[in-house]
Amino acid sequence: MHSVIGTGETVVCLDILKPESFKSFPPTARIRLRLLENKLSETLEFGTVGRPEKVHPMPATDFSAPTCQLRIVATDRLNKGRLLGSSDSWTLRADHNDGSDEGQASEGILMFQPHNIAPLCWKLDIREDSYPVVYIDRGIPDSRTWVRTDPVFTSCVLPAIVREVFEDILQKNNQPPDSSWEQDWVDWADTLMPGSRPPWHEEQPQKRDWIDNLLAQFCKHHRMLETLTRQLRPVDA
Repeated sequence: MHSVIGTGETVVCLDILKPESFKSFPPTARIRLRLLENKLSETLEFGTVGRPEKVHPMPATDFSAPTCQLRIVATDRLNKGRLLGSSDSWTLRADHNDGSDEGQASEGILMFQPHNIAPLCWKLDIREDSYPVVYIDRGIPDSRTWVRTDPVFTSCVLPAIVREVFEDILQKNNQPPDSSWEQDWVDWADTLMPGSRPPWHEEQPQKRDWIDNLLAQFCKHHRMLETLTRQLRPVDA
């Protein structure tokens, strides 16, 4: 499932790759997609199991990269409204086919998405079931290039994002996490500090020290201080 932006209209497209997975449900059961982002919620209807619909207009609600869940809901008289099945949650990403550069920039375990968040420049959204999303205000020109190449952003904002994500992970977990996205972040940290696993069972001071060490290695690995000072150094007259 994905969204497509074409001639001024955004639509959500449903592609059923394994029709056999729907065989256990009544043909009259409804297929619904729940969208959730920044306390906004919408439910899209995609017909029935017997006669699924492939396209639904995206609501006018200001969604950018909503968390999604596909649900199968009974419609028969005895079980009307009963949830028969649901998928894991994921993040809906837009496929921009209009030649513009307004699509999301993805960096593996972290996604960057243009969004209307003024007066903020950026905002981190840590989700339960999917990778974190960093919103960049649409007023920033060529935001995809900015988050990758601007030394102020990479040296000042990225470490703050990493800290906030790991503070969330360590606060919620006293053992290696079950969530796949959280485990991917832990694996990424291990590439910077091999063998130094997060102190799951330690107190907050030890967890803060571990995050501080991670950020130091992160900045050292990417030579962030050197890059920033070189950028800020006045050009000789």
